Amino acid sequence: MALNKNSNAYTIIYTVVMVVIVGALLATLAILLKPMQEDNVLNEQKESIMKAFGAEGESFDKVTVGAIVGGTQFVEVKKDADIKAAFELISNRKALAAEEDALPIFMYEKAGETLFVVPIVGKGLWNDIWGYVALKPVADNMEVVGIIMDHAGETPGLGAEIATDDVQGQFAGKQLYANGEFALKMLKNGKDNRAYIDGCSVDAISGGTKTCDGVNSMLENSLKKYAPFFETLGVHVNVNIE
Repeated sequence: MALNKNSNAYTIIYTVVMVVIVGALLATLAILLKPMQEDNVLNEQKESIMKAFGAEGESFDKVTVGAIVGGTQFVEVKKDADIKAAFELISNRKALAAEEDALPIFMYEKAGETLFVVPIVGKGLWNDIWGYVALKPVADNMEVVGIIMDHAGETPGLGAEIATDDVQGQFAGKQLYANGEFALKMLKNGKDNRAYIDGCSVDAISGGTKTCDGVNSMLENSLKKYAPFFETLGVHVNVNIE
């Protein structure tokens, strides 16, 4: 018996069959494309780390993947599975913010200097902000070599400017501490701000105050976990690291 194509039953059956077919195709595509998506994310992470090091376009192979264990001990991560887990932790921003026991860190030798990259994560005005900051020990301090920041939904033309080279470039050469206290901050009004500290302060984005406040919190909260390790490099830190 032929099915009446104008009937409600035909419409329902046709719809159900199409939903099942399309759903199966999408599920299959998702499974097939997942490895490629993961590779793209990993490559983007590596490129951001190299850019923070000031070695954009160079191979990631010379970077040592590590973890700060027990607050002070640098432990090289060698196994592929452990390296993958480290990058997965960085991708999971909530888990990264809560991590205390094995803090991911990257080490790279450049022009005879040992540089470190630390992943950072926080909250902007509307959503997550994150990035990587490259540092090197200088005298009794840690100096910013470069910083890469990104966001999930800051306001275009305002807070979203944290992802631009113009804003990120201002951090290069700035130091983390002043008299042992964490001092790297984005501030409004530049040198006219009473909190301005030469060598530590960065101009805030006009109209992006809340995002800049988020950047300040992100930097301090993320980097304070590494303070005991920085002390092993000769940096004296007075900040509360609990």
